[in-house]
Amino acid sequence: MENYQSFNPQSSSTFSQIKESIRDMIRLQRDYQLSDELFWEAFDNRVLRNVPLNISQYATMTIRG
Repeated sequence: MENYQSFNPQSSSTFSQIKESIRDMIRLQRDYQLSDELFWEAFDNRVLRNVPLNISQYATMTIRG
């Protein structure tokens, strides 16, 4: 029989990173209302690849062109 180990997500650094990523994506969509294509590109980098993004700088660069 396997031993059950409790998991405290609040203490997990992975959990914190995911929360931060989600907040960034919410802020990006709320403040800049990017097209779906640009939003999912940012999502891919920020959430799936865990690449830190400066949300304001990213949005400004993508809006310019």
